[in-house]
Amino acid sequence: MDNQFEPLSQNEVVCVPANTFKLLNLSTTFKIVELLEAIKGCIESDALEAQLFEEGIDCEVLKFSSQNWQKGKVRITVEFCPHELESPLEENQL
Repeated sequence: MDNQFEPLSQNEVVCVPANTFKLLNLSTTFKIVELLEAIKGCIESDALEAQLFEEGIDCEVLKFSSQNWQKGKVRITVEFCPHELESPLEENQL
């Protein structure tokens, strides 16, 4: 795996092993939008949830590559990083 994460669109479908999301009440196969909605349901503030998943919320970040805090915004997205396949048989395994 080369850590090349790519953002997933809201209508793309993911399949995860059973019991991966015990608290979010999701099946093993779901659209990204369903995952985001389940996460939003765990947040109590409607205003915060809109900001956190859309335009972002104000924050400060201290990156490993920096010596100073940087002001900006943070938001939640879902990203995917494919494994390098060694054989065609591995395609169907989680």
